[in-house]
Amino acid sequence: MKRKRNWSITGAACLLAVLLPLALSACAGTLKTETIIIPDGAEETPAAIGGDAFEIDALYRLPNGDVKYAGLFQWTGNDELIRVTWGFKGDIIVDKYTTPFEKAERVREMDGYLLDIGNLSTDGRYLIGYSYSEDAGQESALTLVSLESGEEKEVSSLRSVLRMGSRSITWSGDSAYFSFFTFTEQGELGIGAYHMESGAMKTYRMPEPSEIAFYYSVRLSEDGKSAIVIKEEKGKPQFFVLGKLEEGEFIPQYEHTMHQNGSVDWIDQDRVAFTGSDGTLFAYDLRNDGYAVLLDQVGNFALSQDRSFIAYSTPDATVEVAKLQGNNLLHKTTVYRGIVADGLTWSPDGGSLLIQGRKPYDDAAALQPVAKEAEAVDDYSFQQIVIDFRS
Repeated sequence: MKRKRNWSITGAACLLAVLLPLALSACAGTLKTETIIIPDGAEETPAAIGGDAFEIDALYRLPNGDVKYAGLFQWTGNDELIRVTWGFKGDIIVDKYTTPFEKAERVREMDGYLLDIGNLSTDGRYLIGYSYSEDAGQESALTLVSLESGEEKEVSSLRSVLRMGSRSITWSGDSAYFSFFTFTEQGELGIGAYHMESGAMKTYRMPEPSEIAFYYSVRLSEDGKSAIVIKEEKGKPQFFVLGKLEEGEFIPQYEHTMHQNGSVDWIDQDRVAFTGSDGTLFAYDLRNDGYAVLLDQVGNFALSQDRSFIAYSTPDATVEVAKLQGNNLLHKTTVYRGIVADGLTWSPDGGSLLIQGRKPYDDAAALQPVAKEAEAVDDYSFQQIVIDFRS
């Protein structure tokens, strides 16, 4: 565990002087006062929770299969993963893997062209994707597939090509909503939000961009009242916009540039975590327009479903985990070395971590798992690993 550093008053003042202009300049086009939260004095941290919080119990290497046609592994239970594979004739195969994740069990086969069907709900119960039909014309159906019953349900339709939006579909943290980019009845770009319990679909108009823009994804908060939009405009780095969903409108409140390999996600309905363009991991609070610096030199990250744990990649191709408590990261532990982690996902109970990524281009050495009992690593450039933590 890293030794804590003491902050002097002068040091804190200097850091504040450096961070404040950067934070303000990152907010595109708006001038407002923001609060940087810096630890006081000797950096107060909550008491450790008895010993090391993260001890590796087992490491499993997942089968690569034909990665050209297979999607990423996704959790459907604490010891269960699925992977979607696209066949040559438009068929879709869903396979299930259980610990030790060596053999596939066929769950479902589907006919027809379902695009982006790999979007699995956070609770592991549903897949969502777009389906084409010959008589659909300019539109395609938004299809919800139940993994439990196999039922397929068309919940909406939209044009097959969006002028300024991607076709990604994203679930809220509790699977209460999924959201996507669509058009309003007036032909303007908007956010579609489907509520699973009520079956209600709502559309929220988005402000017209000042430049040519591409929208990567939109994710709703668990209460369905706010959204995070990731976008990019001509000549500008990628950034996210945080806003309210009110009276059929998406109302921007805050925006910030993002690291090229970074992430942004809800901590709760009032706070988000994100990686800034310089690799700083922040926590932003909508209620007081303030944000805290959690860690430096971070790329991609993932929060556990209960928001207690965080996993993140670093510039030196390692994966670390920590306990998230308030604005503090406790028990920071390196769990894997030598991998550029494009995908990090916690099991539903937070007891295991799924790492999916590739070897660094400039590193000829084999990957070096921290787990002592781990076997030698094969030569595939793409790696898919599950790490179990001792409870």
